[in-house]
Amino acid sequence: MMTEVVIVDSGLVCAAGNQNECWQKLMTNTSALTAMALPGLSCHVGRVSALQEAIGSAERLIALIRHGLRQLQLNADLDQTHLLVATTKGATDEALDDFRNPALGFAWQVADIIAGEIRQTAPRFTVSAACASGTVALIQASQMIEKGEARQVLVVGIDILSRFVLAGFAQLQALAEGVCRPFDQERNGLCLGEGIGLMLLTSKKIAKERSWAIKATIQGWGIACDASHITAPCRQASGLSAALRHATNDGSRAVGAINAHGTGTMYNDAMEITAFKNLWGENPPPFHSVKGAIGHCLGAAGVIEACLALTALKEGKIPATVGLGQPEYFPARVGDMIQEITSPTMLSCNSGFGGINAAILLAK
Repeated sequence: MMTEVVIVDSGLVCAAGNQNECWQKLMTNTSALTAMALPGLSCHVGRVSALQEAIGSAERLIALIRHGLRQLQLNADLDQTHLLVATTKGATDEALDDFRNPALGFAWQVADIIAGEIRQTAPRFTVSAACASGTVALIQASQMIEKGEARQVLVVGIDILSRFVLAGFAQLQALAEGVCRPFDQERNGLCLGEGIGLMLLTSKKIAKERSWAIKATIQGWGIACDASHITAPCRQASGLSAALRHATNDGSRAVGAINAHGTGTMYNDAMEITAFKNLWGENPPPFHSVKGAIGHCLGAAGVIEACLALTALKEGKIPATVGLGQPEYFPARVGDMIQEITSPTMLSCNSGFGGINAAILLAK
């Protein structure tokens, strides 16, 4: 008998606040994006207002970690819990300021920082799979539990705003003029955000033994790489289509709604729509994106969005896509309206540079 993997705790901090605060803003179609000016660059970002430390710094990263850990509710013996950290760059601006003597906070050090905060001694790992990192980490945690390699795994997705990353996306001409508008006819780019998402995964058996309430069961997952281009997605959506097929058992598992990657760039949105058409034709499940409200949180995006998918499952509905006014695709399935979930499942998918695609299916 296969081990059932379940989620027993979750929390997040992003530009729109914690999990409950963010959900309320999403349900009222409220954006938390604000203008930011840096030398040679002006753009809108999803900035965590509680963080006063310099962007891109180790101090900011550590402060965000501490804010995030306070969101967890369970007394779950985290010292003996395996740790999987999803991040793309860590505190990368430390290298810009003094590359000969960088402080703590690079991507490969973030797991050690978190382990120190929770006095964790069990094995810990880092997942850095571009913007799909968070979803990939959730899938790897699920596999560890299913195979009996870990009793419980804390998955943390985290990234902070930085000059380095903002400049990189500006050079790619991928930043929006103003706020981003996922799936809109007039979309012109993405807005970056920062945040931390946390999920505690275990087996259904252990959850019952510990009398932990089960927030959701992980019903399926898929990872695929199209290897089409270093930054652009495959125009035929081969990678994401494969990930969606794996997560849904070739479409046989019901999908009540989709949390799409939905960055607001021309190529990403078109690729996602192609993937949905490849699997569901002209009648995909209802879908939305949260990035018009909180920005694209890079390595944290997959975990933050999975946390919000849990709330969607609980409420039986998904929010509108903030920033969307004139849908280019499927106006009856994505728009400026709250939509009912058609079955008690949520599919969350993310795509990243290098053609990495991942999808995870959560069931109530």
